[in-house]
Amino acid sequence: MIFESLVADLTLKETSVLSGATEKVIRHALASRVVRASRSGGRRTFGPRDVVYFFLLNELPSGVGLDRSLRKELFDLLAADKDRAGRWRREAHRLVLEGDVPVFLPTDEVVKRVEERIGTFLRGRGRVVSRPEVLGGEPVFEGTRVSVRFVGERARKGETTAALREDYPALSAEDVEFARMFVALGRPPGRPKKKLEFVRG
Repeated sequence: MIFESLVADLTLKETSVLSGATEKVIRHALASRVVRASRSGGRRTFGPRDVVYFFLLNELPSGVGLDRSLRKELFDLLAADKDRAGRWRREAHRLVLEGDVPVFLPTDEVVKRVEERIGTFLRGRGRVVSRPEVLGGEPVFEGTRVSVRFVGERARKGETTAALREDYPALSAEDVEFARMFVALGRPPGRPKKKLEFVRG
């Protein structure tokens, strides 16, 4: 499991959105020293392997509970590309938790999905621009006047990718998927924008 072509310094919120794990789960993993995050510019950052770890935890079958020791061993196995860590071992296309009833976690599909999600996110982030003269500075897809947030909100409410692309032909399916992520991240902290006021002439 190697992410040679994928370099990403992700925030805690981004890691949550990309892995499907809640922010609370990630904060707990940090506080209990199960996960080690890097630091960049005074903030914690996460990489693709961290996303795989939380993605795997999120995909565990219900009823498979891992104590702190097993979760830490799983993280160590993934973070260092080891062949073995504690009761976990790596096989060709899966991870195995040894025990009376072994647990098998297929990894190839998970790694592929994580690579696709992070790639979509990074490329999408590079497509977003914000200029005062375009929709009052609202983030839009580069080369368009299409609001990223508006598309993401429509997608979140259940509109299909095909329907959105029919309304906005300049967008790709990946743009729509990124817009979903963009909305899930929420608005950045700061002063809220003033609501537009309509004044009679």
